[in-house]
Amino acid sequence: MLQVQDVSVEIGGRLVVEHASFTVMPRDKVGLVGRNGAGKTSFFKVLGGETDPTLGKVLRKGGFGYLPQEPRIAGHLEGRSAITHVMSGRGIDEAIERLEKLRIAMEEETSDRNVARYSKAQDEFASSGGYSAESEARSIAAGLGLKADRLELPIGVLSGGERRRVELSRILFAGSDVLLLDEPTNHLDIDAKEWLLTYMRTYRGALLVISHDLDLLDEAITRVLHLDRPAEDATGQWSSTRARTASTASVALPTRNGSSVRRRCRRRRSPVCRRWSTASAPRPPRPRWRTARRSRSPASRPTACT
Repeated sequence: MLQVQDVSVEIGGRLVVEHASFTVMPRDKVGLVGRNGAGKTSFFKVLGGETDPTLGKVLRKGGFGYLPQEPRIAGHLEGRSAITHVMSGRGIDEAIERLEKLRIAMEEETSDRNVARYSKAQDEFASSGGYSAESEARSIAAGLGLKADRLELPIGVLSGGERRRVELSRILFAGSDVLLLDEPTNHLDIDAKEWLLTYMRTYRGALLVISHDLDLLDEAITRVLHLDRPAEDATGQWSSTRARTASTASVALPTRNGSSVRRRCRRRRSPVCRRWSTASAPRPPRPRWRTARRSRSPASRPTACT
């Protein structure tokens, strides 16, 4: 569960989020929307624990997974393989390392104590699903478009898009109770997007996502939080919420003679941007030279050839 209590976020002296309060419960699939520059990513950094809020507090209960828009993998981890990084989501890499150390110690000195320690660690590893973990991790990575041979390479040699998919694979493999995903479909092809949509539909935890992907917003979320209009916290798909907003949004605009008319707000740019123009001014009158006919003097008119 994710609980946001009276949170305000200030960036560069500008208040981008003020007194935000809401709760995301298990099985809630929430889309955070708003115009570009409204502070969605900055707000997400606070929710994900990357930065602290100016006011208020964020409560997280259960396992927590956070995918920022530009995930950064620590430099000292770039030498390990991608598959090892994915399995680190559950601490499988540390369990394997510990098991290997106990095995070496047992081979160097075959005492009852060393044998018992290795056997106990091996049983715990097996009961926690350690031996099947790599297969599951590879399946998730393959679903997100990572080929098997790329998983064997060090993280440092992978492209930016591959590193992002590796990090997303690690977060999904961890099996967190709460997921915060900022633009999760970036760098994914059509098949990988479809796989991720299926995963998100069946996810049983609390999900909060920022995305400009219309398919994801329409098919994978059940609730919309609008950063620009907090009162529009509503259940249902984004397309239906957007339609309700479009049908009711109107603004009074002055006309040339000083009167006012009611005009619906127009969307600017692409549907992906989701910007609503609420202060578009009427067009100025055309210049006279564009609409007036040109008059020609008799001397300037063409004459027929004789």
